[in-house]
Formats: sequence, structure tokens, C-alpha cells
Amino acid sequence: MSGGAGRPSAAVAFPGEPPAGVRGPALWSAQLIGQGAHAEPVGASVALITPRAGDGDAMTVEFRDAATGARHATVEVPGKPAPTTWHGRPALVTETVRRTPSDGISPEKVAWEVDVLDEKGQRIAHGQHPGRDKPFIVDGRRIVTEHGKGGGPGALVISDAGSDAPGWRIPCREWSCIDEDATVASGVVVHRRDTAGSNLHTMKALTGFDAATGAVLWAPQNLTRPAGAAATAQPDLVKQDGDRLIVGWYDFGTSPATVTYGVNDPATGRLLATGPTLPGTPKSGLSNADGTVVVVTTTKTVAAWRTDTGRLLWQQAEDEIRLEPVAVVGPVLYSREHPSTAVDLRTKAVLQRTVSDVPRPVGADHAVVYTGTAYVFLIRPG
Repeated sequence: MSGGAGRPSAAVAFPGEPPAGVRGPALWSAQLIGQGAHAEPVGASVALITPRAGDGDAMTVEFRDAATGARHATVEVPGKPAPTTWHGRPALVTETVRRTPSDGISPEKVAWEVDVLDEKGQRIAHGQHPGRDKPFIVDGRRIVTEHGKGGGPGALVISDAGSDAPGWRIPCREWSCIDEDATVASGVVVHRRDTAGSNLHTMKALTGFDAATGAVLWAPQNLTRPAGAAATAQPDLVKQDGDRLIVGWYDFGTSPATVTYGVNDPATGRLLATGPTLPGTPKSGLSNADGTVVVVTTTKTVAAWRTDTGRLLWQQAEDEIRLEPVAVVGPVLYSREHPSTAVDLRTKAVLQRTVSDVPRPVGADHAVVYTGTAYVFLIRPG
């Protein structure tokens, strides 16, 4: 790996044509050595991750500024880290299992340790969670399914994954909580519940909670449905971030089924914009860096629309090869991987038919492409 501490690495030429979403040449590059080496975006930094020879799953992580390549910090971690968010902040999290052998009388003890680093490599949290099962952690909150006793109703227990503070509970309808789940983003927990319905379709309800306290922010009746969604349409959370919820309201009363999209405020449930009505039922959503354009996938089509106005930008026709969105970098949408197809986010015009290595955004202005060497580019403006 070239470049001294605190100094940028000189960029080497990118092999072949750069992906459509970036503009070259690369600002800087770094060659990584070792099986399992890779590069991850963390906020406005790039984490260069390499295995430590002869040290099991341990890794060395070098945090570099995306714009300059300057080194922020080099940190040793005990396992493979993953980029995520932690209480709304970009972070790199390592989860490793720790075993305390039996002394001959007491049983073996197993716990998971969670180490959290911010985008400059500084530790911001550490937690230890007893048990053999890997903890389910979203945005720094641990979500545990607690089965009910004696066949009674269970609960989802939400706690801070980086502290020993007690958690709070969302009571479930069934002992196993099998038809309920929760997601977290920027301090808001959205709880999804399947309630009693017809023999063919269950009824769904979404509720918003304060992630730290469990206080109800909005109840199902406060989640405003968009105009055009039938009174019987059921909500499903498609995408959640700090500023907006993308909710698909699907109606089985039409033939074929349709979904009407809405943008809601995560803190109040208030409707911010009404999106398009599309055929099928909602599956997934992927947005650009500032969240102004979202690409949604239903069981019948793929479409892009603006989240501020709800205006439909494009929708795939029935005879088109179905896009499988995997990343948005600047004004470019990438479909599938190995290889990928690059299309214009706002028009779906094909920009590159074959992209070997999909870039990933680093902050708002940069992207990293990893081919065995990490290349950092400026993102092409929209």
C-alpha cells in the first residue's frame, strides 16, 4: 500500500473504462494484499481492510479521507468489519464471538462483542451480548425476540447495543412474534405487525417509536395514507432513513393488485408527498445520496420517482428486461452485479451495458471502486 502516514497515495491508472457514475481519472488508489481484503465506504472516508497474517479472522483497517487519501487512523479489529450506521452516524462495526472454556464444573460461556468505529477510526461504542446467537443490531439498537411464557404473547425488546442500559418492549400478539418485526434509522423504530385479516390476506399496521425510550411517536391511524390509496389498502415499509419513510400501500381489491406510494415523516407519520400507483405489490426501494429520487421494485415492475413531488420519472414496460437495482451513484443506477448494467437514474437510458465492478458512494461527492486495488473517483454530477 503506497503513501506514508497522513499523505495521499498516488493514483495508478484504472484498468479499462471507469463506471458511468464516476468521472476520472481516479483521485487516489491503494493496492490491498491478502485474501478477503476489500474497501468499504464509511461516511466521507474509505476503510481499507486487509487480513492480519496468521491471526485468524483479525483485520487491519486503515481509514482514509475520500477527497485527499490522507490517513485518519489505522486500527486492528478482531474480525471482519461491516459498514453501517450507529445512532444515525456512519460507522464500521465488528462483531466477534468470545468463548470462556468450562473450568470443569461451570459450562462454557459464550458472548458476542461489538466494537464500533466512526468514519475517522475512533471507537464510539463497545458492547457485550451473552449467548450463542449473533445479535441482531440495526443502527446501534439491538432487537431481540422474547418468546412468551406459558404460551402467552412474546415481545420485541429494543436496547442500546453499545451499553448495558435496560431496553424497552413492544408486546407481540403471538408468543413467537412470528408476524412482527422492527427496523431502526436515526432514532426512530418502525414496528410492523400483521394483524387478523381474511383467509387470503393479512392486515398490516405500522407504528413509530422513539428508539431510546420506547415512547410512541405515531400510531397506525396517524400514518397518513396518500391520495389514491384505497381505504382497504395495507401499508408496507419500503425504505427508511433519517428524513423520510417510503411506504407502499397495496390494494388486493384491484385486479391486478396495485401499490400506491407515499413519503411520510418518520417522527410524526405525516404525509410529505404522494408517489405513483404501480402494478404489483411492494418489494424494495433504493434512493440516491440525498434521497430525492427513489427506485422502487414491485412484483410486476421497476420505477423511479421523485420523493419531493411524487412525480414519476420512468416505469419499466412489460417487455423490457427487468432491472435489479443494486446501487445508485450520482445520476446512475446499477442493476445486478458481475457484471452490472448502468442506466440513467432519471430516464433509464442505458449508459453502459457491462460494468465489471460496481462503484459505491462515499459521502455525497466521491465513489470507491474495488478491483483488488481501491480507486477513489469524483462522482459525476447529475
